[in-house]
Amino acid sequence: MNTINSISQYITENSLREYGFSSIDLSDVEKAQFMRRIDSKYILPLTDLEQILYSAKGTYSIVENNGQLMPCYNSVYFDTPDLRLYLDHHNRRAKRYKIRTRHYLASNDIFLELKIRIPTGEILKNRLPLGNNDGNDAEINRFISSSCPISPSELTKTLATRFNRITLVSPGQNERVTIDFNLLLSDIQNNKNVIFNNLCIIETKRNKYSPSSMISEQFKRRGIRETSFSKYSVGIAILHGKIKCNNFKPIIHRLLNNYSHEYTTYTNAG
Repeated sequence: MNTINSISQYITENSLREYGFSSIDLSDVEKAQFMRRIDSKYILPLTDLEQILYSAKGTYSIVENNGQLMPCYNSVYFDTPDLRLYLDHHNRRAKRYKIRTRHYLASNDIFLELKIRIPTGEILKNRLPLGNNDGNDAEINRFISSSCPISPSELTKTLATRFNRITLVSPGQNERVTIDFNLLLSDIQNNKNVIFNNLCIIETKRNKYSPSSMISEQFKRRGIRETSFSKYSVGIAILHGKIKCNNFKPIIHRLLNNYSHEYTTYTNAG
């Protein structure tokens, strides 16, 4: 998949280092790995990223993972055959779940991750290290069953994602900002991909009681509004073709009409 493996024309490892961010090793940012948090998301053209990084460099540090500032992430999402978890999100159910494996390519770490959105808007996140084991063994079954009402035996692979990520951390490590780009979405069941080359997804992640985000305040001053966005839900809605998606039509219309993209047949994103 040449398009997703090529570095964007707008940003490279070398150009990112020229901004002069102070760097912090991934092993030193554990305080910013919030397992109970408030998330805010924004989508922008990747061409706007230069201005955002320039304004952030005096406030945030950039995370380095095995010498990489924009490592690649592969994820595989699980759902029931009738896409119950997707539909819970679409129907705005107050409590909903996402289940995925995530492969951090820079460190070669693999986790099974379970995210729960509770009625207060907080995101609870649990994860289980997998190593080389991605099978449905007893430990994995217990992990899923302890937090999710759906039986592990009902789950199947539905969507794969691949993207590059820049991670910024605030002073005191009470906020993490992730910047995702080079996004590939792959519908495993229907053998389809869509690639967004000029899309930038920015997410602020902080404890519910942390002070407001500098980047979020900057976006507010610039009239950039927070957006409800889920890679999993958007990927299913765009690629599946035979699933309820009325509530996602505004974001789908915005993506397909304002951001360059291309469709291909599916190859394993992992």
